[in-house]
Formats: sequence, structure tokens, C-alpha cells
Amino acid sequence: MLTAGAAAPALAAGSGHTGTPPVAEAFRLQADPTPEEQERLREIAGAIWTPQLAAGWNMNAEVAGVLSQATDQILRCSEAFALVPRPPGFVPGLGYLVQYWKNLRDYFLVVKDNRTYRACVVATAANYRSVIEMASAGI
Repeated sequence: MLTAGAAAPALAAGSGHTGTPPVAEAFRLQADPTPEEQERLREIAGAIWTPQLAAGWNMNAEVAGVLSQATDQILRCSEAFALVPRPPGFVPGLGYLVQYWKNLRDYFLVVKDNRTYRACVVATAANYRSVIEMASAGI
């Protein structure tokens, strides 16, 4: 089983981040993800919200961007609880989400059931719910 304090930094450290500024990486998300990437994104979204909600969303580039922000928020929140540092300026982009989708999904499912870290997933899910719904609808 993953431990919240160790999992997030390990995920961030293994990202293969190339030094691209986070803002530039976010703007690179112009093309919609491939069907395989969409399924991986759907798995991550299902772990944050519910699989039923994620199944109805259009996993387009905008949704990938929102999911990237939500993932970043959960990792930051859980790290704050664990007081573990992470690489400066790291924001998970589409490549990170797709490459580490299983790790992220499993991590979110574990922290969602941990009383301390559950607040990170629940608060992020609430804060990003409308945004991801609008992104899915193309608004």
C-alpha cells in the first residue's frame, strides 16, 4: 500500500520533467489526447471524483489541463501534510499524467481513504468540479 508522505514526492521526482516552464507546458496541451491517453486520464479523474462522473466527460485537452491542475493541488496538499519537499516549479502536464496514470490513480484512491489526506482529494474535487465539467462541455 502506498503511503501518502512517500508517494507524492516519488511521483514528482520520477516525472522526467525537462525543465519546461509550467506555463509553457500547460499551453502545449492544444491537441486532444489520444484514445489511450483519454482512458488513462479517465482513470485518474475517476479516482478523484467517481468513475461514473469521469465516464461521462469528454477527455479533451482542456479537461487534461484541469486534471493537471487538480493533480498538482492534491500532490501539494498531501505534501504539506507530510512536510516533504518536491522539485520547485513542477506542475504535472499531460505527459506526466499519461505516463504515471496508474501510480496517480492508486495514490489518489489510497489518500482518499486516509482521514488525514482525504481532505486533499475531497477539497480538490469540490474546487475543480465545475471547472472540469465546463472543460468537458467545451465551455
